[in-house]
This record gives sequence, structure tokens and C-alpha cells, in this order.
Amino acid sequence: MTRIKGMLAAATFFLMLATPVFAQYQAWPNPIPPAPNWGDYDSGHTWRDASWWWQSQPEWVKQHHPEWWGDFDSDHIWHPASWWWNSQPAWVRLHHPEWWGDYYEGQWYPATWWYQYQPGWAREHHPEWWGDDYQNVWYPAGWWWQEQPGWVQQNHPEWWGENWDGQWYPAPWWWQLQPDWVVAHHPDWWGDYYEGVWYAAPWWYQYHPDWVPLHHPDWWGEFDNHHYWRPAGWWWQYSPDWVRQNHPDWWGEFDDNHIWRPAGWWWQNRPDWVRENHPDWWGAFDDRKIWRPASWWYATKPDWARENHPNWWGDFDDKRVWHSDTWWHQHDAAWADQHHPEWKGDYNDKHVWHDLHWWAQKNPGWALQHHPEWGDQMRDSVARAHGEQRLAIQQKHNVELQELEHNRLQQQDEAERARAAQLQQLQQRHDQETQNFERQHLQDEQKAAAEKTHMEDTSRWNQVEDRHEQQSSEMVRRHQDETQTLVRQQAAEQDRQQRQQYAQQQELQRQHSQQMESFERQHAQQVKTFEAPRGGGGAHAAEPHGDGEFGAPHGGGIEHH
Repeated sequence: MTRIKGMLAAATFFLMLATPVFAQYQAWPNPIPPAPNWGDYDSGHTWRDASWWWQSQPEWVKQHHPEWWGDFDSDHIWHPASWWWNSQPAWVRLHHPEWWGDYYEGQWYPATWWYQYQPGWAREHHPEWWGDDYQNVWYPAGWWWQEQPGWVQQNHPEWWGENWDGQWYPAPWWWQLQPDWVVAHHPDWWGDYYEGVWYAAPWWYQYHPDWVPLHHPDWWGEFDNHHYWRPAGWWWQYSPDWVRQNHPDWWGEFDDNHIWRPAGWWWQNRPDWVRENHPDWWGAFDDRKIWRPASWWYATKPDWARENHPNWWGDFDDKRVWHSDTWWHQHDAAWADQHHPEWKGDYNDKHVWHDLHWWAQKNPGWALQHHPEWGDQMRDSVARAHGEQRLAIQQKHNVELQELEHNRLQQQDEAERARAAQLQQLQQRHDQETQNFERQHLQDEQKAAAEKTHMEDTSRWNQVEDRHEQQSSEMVRRHQDETQTLVRQQAAEQDRQQRQQYAQQQELQRQHSQQMESFERQHAQQVKTFEAPRGGGGAHAAEPHGDGEFGAPHGGGIEHH
């Protein structure tokens, strides 16, 4: 990143100089409109500002107006995002990168305001402000995900984000505050940092398109007709034929929710599925535990790729973009045959060319029958892939264990805070009850003193004192019993949670053991294939010319050091 900071700083300075100049955009109203005063009418048709709603009905706000950005100060007074940006901008950048907006004449205005008065400028200068119009009002992505999730999945699957505590947060918030969680669950949220702020891939392609191919060739995507950069998932959803024709190396697939995930997501979350279905999705995990495709490794660490993955066959095109051998055979088979005769392979029944590494994983029986000269290379390929695949499975298991431990510690902290709060509330109730009791006793003493007929008459006074002593002892015992009961209940709940967490850990280990056993059985079956008799009598001689029964992936999962 340091290499481009000078260039980025210059570009940012130019944009800052150009910011006040809006002659080419929509004319400003006169006077300049104030920042929006968020609020709504209550059940009595009385208008309340956002501060009132956040303090009295926060769940209602989360449900209906997640775009009312703001937070409480140390005195528990809610202030909108504009107040925080103007008074504590460093705190906002650190804690709320999802509060999108910009300054005009020294005053910060939210994205909603900019899209209302300067939509052209906002679209051009801030493509990272995800959102769209609804009934002539611009709403950010969080509102859309909350209110119209089906529309977002259909029109803007690139608005990456996830819910937390009943509220949707965009990818910049997650990368800034929960980066380990993102790496484990959403490595497909492509982007990088500039001056401590995370920007998504569309922003980088908008302002620094030359930098991206050099550092992130794994951010697959292209500009649409409106010159907005869309990631591969968007293109696979709306123009799949175009992708198959132009970018078959944008590896990925749709998940159960019909959201397209790139190969890295699948390797991170479903390595067993990748082994079974896509052995041609080559790649490896980097030092940050993020899976990178072969194109990224050849662009950033070519010597490491050649040394550790000689079976990642491919080459660079005239734009210095690396493509796999399959891509080359689809686009220029004559060039591939001329320059890389070592790329041995054949076509399947769909007339898609695959190299011998793919055949070794998917249908080694057919390959051995039709290309017996591939035997040794395929055997070596399977052996190499076996070790790499074990690492991928183990890494996924390690991530699951780490997440389970993280959740355990988080639940433990929350439980301790809850127990402390319960004890504190009980103690406060006991203290209040004791104060009320002593106050009543004082009143009884004063009444008894007023009823005295002469100094020697002390019977009334003694009755008051005896009753007070007895009631006081009973109250102390009751308080002790209530406290002990609460402590026992808390201990039982803590024991239950510990047993549940242990059971979860045991179940996770059991699933991992089953997965490893299944994996080793599949590998043993592969090895037997290469030990079968050659010729027409082989066990797999009659297999069709297509995708076979074996599904271990090639090249995924090795960890780079």
C-alpha cells in the first residue's frame, strides 16, 4: 500500500480541490439546505426526532429506520452522524465507517443529503456509498437489506454485508471491526485499505484501475454499461453466457441462497464440495489465511507458484493477466499447442478441454484407457493434491475450532456480566428494602416516644424494639437465602453452558474425523485406479467420457509461508 500512497494522496487532493466546484452538476438550492433532521410521528401524531426514538424505542428504529445513523455520547444522549463527524471524526472513522457522507464548506452531510441535492457528484465521487432511490428518497444499502432483501439479491448482490444485533452492516464495517470473522466467512468481500479506511473493489476500480490488476487480479469483475464496476457474481447472475465466453476463469458457483460465491469462499467454507466438483479451481491460502487463485500467485509471487505448484499450467496474455491452460485452449488452442506442448489434456463430452490433472481427479479410469502415457504424471498429481487437500480440510477445522473458542469466550464474558448485573440488582433491591425497613422503624420509634405517658412507661418502646430486632433478623436471613439461591442458579446455568460447549466441541471433532475418514477412503480408491490392469479389462474402462466419480480438487489448500 505504501507504494501507491503518494499517488492516492495526489488523487485525493485533486478531488478535494474539485469538491466545491459543482458547475457541471445539478444546481444548488439557495440557501444551502441543512442536514436532514431525522425523525417520525409517534402514535399520538406528535413528531419526535431520531434521538427520542433511539432512546425510547431503539428496536423500532432498527426495524424501520436503520439509515438514521448516530450513537449515544458518554451522557447517554443520542447524536446523529453529522454531529459525530463534526466533533469526533477520528472516532467515527474507527468505529462507524458505514456512516457514509462528505464535507461541504466545512460541514459534514450524510449520503442521503448528497443524493438529494447533488446525485451526479455523489455517483461519480463515491461509488462506495451503496444505495438507491425508493419513492424519490435515497436509502443506503442497510435499509434495502432490511426492507427489500429480495430486491437487493436480484439487483445488487455486490452490496456486501451481514446482520449483527438486528442491524445490517456493510463490508467496510466488518473489515474494520471484525476482520478475522470476515476472513473466515466472507473472503469474497473484495477490497483494501487506504489511510485506515476499507474501500470495496468498485471504488478501487473507479479511481485506481491500473493498481488493481497488479495487486489484486483475484478481484474478478468488469464495468457495466453505466461504467460501474460489478464483481463476477453480478455478471454470473445477469450475463452468464458472456462470462462463459469471456471469463470462464472467474471460478465460482451459486450457494443454496442463489448468491454467487467465488472459489475462495468455497475453499474457505466448503473444501469438500470443491474437491468433489471443481478440481480445476487452482489456488492456495496466503499468510492471512485467505485463499488466492493461481492468477494472484503468478501475478504477485510467480517464483513461489512455479516452485510449489508446477501443475498450475497457464500463462500471461498481452495485458499481463494470467490465465489457466483451460482458458487458453478455449480462446486460442493453436497458440497453446505451439507454446505449451507440455499442457497435456483432452475434451470432455461437453467439448470443454481439461488438463491431465483434472482428469486424474475426475475420471482417471477413462484417462488411463485413452492416454496410458499420462499414468505417471497423473499418479504424481494425485499424490500432490492429496497432501494439499488434507491441509485445506485441517485449516477449515482449525477455523471452526477458533470460532467455537471465540464464541465460548464471548458467551463467558456475557454470562459473567449478566451474573454480576443480577447480583447487583438483587443487592440494590435488598439495600432499598433495608432502607425502607429502617425508615419505618424510625417512624415507629418516634410514634412510640410520642405515646409515652411518663418517663417510666417503656413497654411500648420495648415492643417496637423487640419487633424490629426480630424482623431485622428475618430479613437478613431472607436476603442471604435469596442471594444463595441466585448464586446456585447461576452456577447451574454456568455448568449447563460448559457442558453444551463441550458437546459442541466433541461434535465438531466427530464431524472432522468422519470427513477425514471419507477423504482418505476416496484417496485410497483413486490410488487403486492407477494400480488397476491397463487396457480393456481395467475397472474403469467402461466409464463415460465426462465427469467421473472422483472429486478431489487440484491445488487448493496449501498454505504459503
